[in-house]
Amino acid sequence: MSAMSSARVSAVELLAYKQMPAEVLQPLMQLLNWLLWFVLLVCLAWMIVSAGKLWIAFRDDMAVNDASHGVLMSLLGAIVASTASGIALAFLPT
Repeated sequence: MSAMSSARVSAVELLAYKQMPAEVLQPLMQLLNWLLWFVLLVCLAWMIVSAGKLWIAFRDDMAVNDASHGVLMSLLGAIVASTASGIALAFLPT
C-alpha cells in the first residue's frame, strides 16, 4: 500500500510545475496588455481607412475593390487578437 501511494506521489510531483514568480508574470502580463491594445488600435485605423476607401468606391459605382478586403481583414485581425489574449490568459495564471 505504501509503495502504491509513493508511486502516486512521485507521479504527481512529476506532473506538477512551478508557478512563475510575480516579478516575472506581472511585466509579462503588462506587455501582453500593451501588445493587445496596439494591435486593436492598428485594426481600428485600418478599418477607418478601408471604410473611407469603400465609401469612395461605392460613391463612384465601383462595387468590388480592395477596400472591402481591408474592412474584412481588420475585423478578422481584431478577432484573432482578442482570441489570442483569451488563450494567453487561460494558460498564464493571474
